Amino acid sequence: MESLTHLCDNTAMSQFATEYWPETNSRVEFFPATALPELPVTAVKIYVFQDDSLLLTNIRSRGWDLPGGHVELGETPEDAIIRELKEEAGAVVRRHEQIGYLKVTNEKENELNKKYPKESCILVYKGYDVVVDVSHDFKLEATESKFLPIDQLPNIHHNWNEAKAQVIKFALGKN
Repeated sequence: MESLTHLCDNTAMSQFATEYWPETNSRVEFFPATALPELPVTAVKIYVFQDDSLLLTNIRSRGWDLPGGHVELGETPEDAIIRELKEEAGAVVRRHEQIGYLKVTNEKENELNKKYPKESCILVYKGYDVVVDVSHDFKLEATESKFLPIDQLPNIHHNWNEAKAQVIKFALGKN
């Protein structure tokens, strides 16, 4: 996995709640940042808002989540976010910016996390001026995408928690 990573500064203390992903034995912390942290970048996520709704995609293996995914070999994180948004949501944003990163710390190795570094990050972006292809043919891991009301996310998102609520509030405040 090392060859698939991009270096991203991990010096700031997070003011956000910590998540725990039990399937990968990972502690996950959000850090606001516009610069790349000094961690390997393994994946990307993007927040795209429209009025009081957030663009989510229905991933076959886990349910409703933000568009995003792994950075492929030879790909920049920016290229990855554009590709993942198109693949998973049939969407294109006219502008996007990095708003932070999720620091992922694998606390105990297992089959799902052993290909990743012990510490890595997922870059978090915000997208603006979205165009959604309503006739998009979902072929890969997603079955559909749509803007869902933010106040309904606790009932819709596959793994809702306080940390996610805090990051959404932060992302909404970024212009």
